[in-house]
Amino acid sequence: MKEVTKNEFMQVIEETRLLLKKNSEWRGRYASYAEEILRNIDTIKSVRSSFREWSPLRVYLNITSAKKAKDSVNFELRYMGQTVAKLIAKRDKKCRLSTKESKTKLEETNLRDFECNIRLAASDWDSKDAAEFRRFFKNRKGARKADANKGNEEHRIESLLLTEFSKTKSKEKPLLGIQPVTIAKVRFPMATPISASRHRNVKYSGSHDGHVDILARTGTGGKATHLCIMELKDENTNNEPPKDAMEQAIAYATFIRELLRSDARGKWWKLFGFRGNVPEPLELYAVCVMPSNDNNDYSFGNMELSIERDIIKLHHIYYFPDEDGKIKIRPGDATIGEVK
Repeated sequence: MKEVTKNEFMQVIEETRLLLKKNSEWRGRYASYAEEILRNIDTIKSVRSSFREWSPLRVYLNITSAKKAKDSVNFELRYMGQTVAKLIAKRDKKCRLSTKESKTKLEETNLRDFECNIRLAASDWDSKDAAEFRRFFKNRKGARKADANKGNEEHRIESLLLTEFSKTKSKEKPLLGIQPVTIAKVRFPMATPISASRHRNVKYSGSHDGHVDILARTGTGGKATHLCIMELKDENTNNEPPKDAMEQAIAYATFIRELLRSDARGKWWKLFGFRGNVPEPLELYAVCVMPSNDNNDYSFGNMELSIERDIIKLHHIYYFPDEDGKIKIRPGDATIGEVK
């Protein structure tokens, strides 16, 4: 395996910063996002308390919905990381499920991927058809249909890891000391104005084309807690080795660093679950998360990359998907958290 050089990673930082500097419109846009989300936090908390999440269905809230959350909030209801319905919750505590209010044609994908033919049109959360819909996914066994699973395994693993990281009882967690970043206790996919889906070709999208796979906090509290930007892969191969995933994680971590040094830094620091001011210097963790096999690369573990006075520290998590749908991690395969 070719040894990774620090200069290769530093080049990713330099290219990403250059893109963000050249296309500076994101600064005002993300400042506006933070203000609007914080303004709507009480509404989001209130409506979220009006319904119970039914495992294995999980509730998500994206930036667009969070900043529009005035009298109602549009959540995504996902199964195995894939959106299967929209959940519209109003301040009057009325909640409805719909498979129609989406540009992605949820009814078609639900039938194609999960053989679910239940259609909902703004059905009350407690209605018979909504209950039947939830029960279908609760009782469903196995992965997606074989011909529909290609390209979706990462979503399943991402959801699985978020579930494992969110657990509060130490004996149930495969990796201690990690909690996902949420908004009002709802899973929050952090969108970015850059797309690093191809590590050698970071692009500025000017919209929400890019996103951090998993944004989390790790540590023992206070100044000993750090923000983690995780890039997740469902394969670990010679064609897509850990180095490639690491470069993608570094690109997204660079954006988060620039965001936390922008005029909106305090608001985003608060949204990410921290108190006080953004630390000086700031230390972020960029993490590649991949299946464990003979292709594991440990050479860049704990490597530090500098951006002025700030640091991006590199980490890895190599995992084993378990037969019962959980995640196992061996000692030595994770450089953050604590393996039990």
